[in-house]
Amino acid sequence: MKIRHLFLATVAMVLTSTALGDIQSPPGHHFNWSRKLSRGVGNILFGWLEYPASWSKTVQSDGAVAAASDFLIEGTKRTLVRAAHGIYETATFPVASWKRTYRPTYHTKEVLDNWWGYTQFAPEVGSRSDAPYSRSQGW
Repeated sequence: MKIRHLFLATVAMVLTSTALGDIQSPPGHHFNWSRKLSRGVGNILFGWLEYPASWSKTVQSDGAVAAASDFLIEGTKRTLVRAAHGIYETATFPVASWKRTYRPTYHTKEVLDNWWGYTQFAPEVGSRSDAPYSRSQGW
């Protein structure tokens, strides 16, 4: 009887060892708790970089006069939004809280246009690279 159970267990292990249930690069694999924590800390520490980013965007599209007021209003709004999301993500980093994932809670740049959407991390000052922060697998 024991040999029969051992034989069935061996056959089951051999048959199931060839089955691969996981895909190689799942869509949300790069969103984990450490990414959420670093995104939250980055938004708290570097959210103020929205001021020069809003200045440069408005200067290019509408001119310097519009940039002077937009620098103050839009820069403050975007800085506060980043700080609030940063505090939330830092406080809840161990928990998959946004739709049971670790994705950002705000609309990303790709969802909306690049003016109103937010990147995962604060904008870069100087020669901006607009780096895609999430890796994607190309075939």
